[in-house]
Amino acid sequence: MKRNLLSNFVFFNVKVSKYHYTDNRAGVAVNYLAYLRKGTAKIISENDTIDIKEGDLFFIPKNLSYQSYWYGNDEIDFLSCSFSSLLTGEDLNYKLQVISCSDEIKNEVQAIFEEDTPLSSKSLAHFYTAIAAVLPTLKRKSESKELLLAEKIRECIENNPHASLKDVAKLCAISESYMYDLFKRATGNTPNDYKLKIICEEGIELLLTTNKKIEEIASILNFSSSSYFRKVLKKHTGSSPGEIRRNRGF
Repeated sequence: MKRNLLSNFVFFNVKVSKYHYTDNRAGVAVNYLAYLRKGTAKIISENDTIDIKEGDLFFIPKNLSYQSYWYGNDEIDFLSCSFSSLLTGEDLNYKLQVISCSDEIKNEVQAIFEEDTPLSSKSLAHFYTAIAAVLPTLKRKSESKELLLAEKIRECIENNPHASLKDVAKLCAISESYMYDLFKRATGNTPNDYKLKIICEEGIELLLTTNKKIEEIASILNFSSSSYFRKVLKKHTGSSPGEIRRNRGF
């Protein structure tokens, strides 16, 4: 199933008090272009560590295993644009990094959040203007045959999240056991966990855009029970279905 525009882009303003820690060592299924308005932060991955100060624009690549630490004297405030792809076919093989850019580009990112309607044509226009300006300046990750194959596996899972992993292996023309080993080595995550992350994104979309009951959403997503859906969602997002709905305006 192809991912739609709504699930591909999420723009949100995060505000927390004084200290915040995020454990994303399992990896996340999206890229982040973000702007720190208040506070400082440190993001640590296996290969890179970046220190972020107030006024910095930074990039977190899709599927990166990392931990982030956020500090503020009073409030931590940052703008986050998450996207699983640009829907343009462009290669996004970039490293975790702070972006050196002009104030004009930073203003474009901030303008995304000044629009009254999330994911409006105007907010997307500001996003694409900003990302088009920064992409030529971003540092790339090194590539290997295994990483390229791991990326192919990711794409197959993202485009077919309800397919069996046996079918995903067939689409990638490899054995299921080799797919498990390679994907785990390349990403630190299992194909099944990554598949559940993608399905959780669908669940979040249904929670935020419909009034369907939790049991109905669990059934749509092919979970064996609503309790299992709650357990998986909590593991991958840190939130229950009710918490996600209560924070829909956040």
